[in-house]
Amino acid sequence: MSVHTYRAKVKLPNGSYQVVTVQADSTSNAKSMLEAQYGKGSVTSSPNRV
Repeated sequence: MSVHTYRAKVKLPNGSYQVVTVQADSTSNAKSMLEAQYGKGSVTSSPNRV
């Protein structure tokens, strides 16, 4: 599998939102990686391939 860049919006602990990017081989792996870093339920938009 090849690695792609994904962009998603996450909610930070202080209540603000931030658009972030992550490199992953699938949309589901991108979301899992973001939830591992920012917390479950923090990803407010589905990761989109850039």
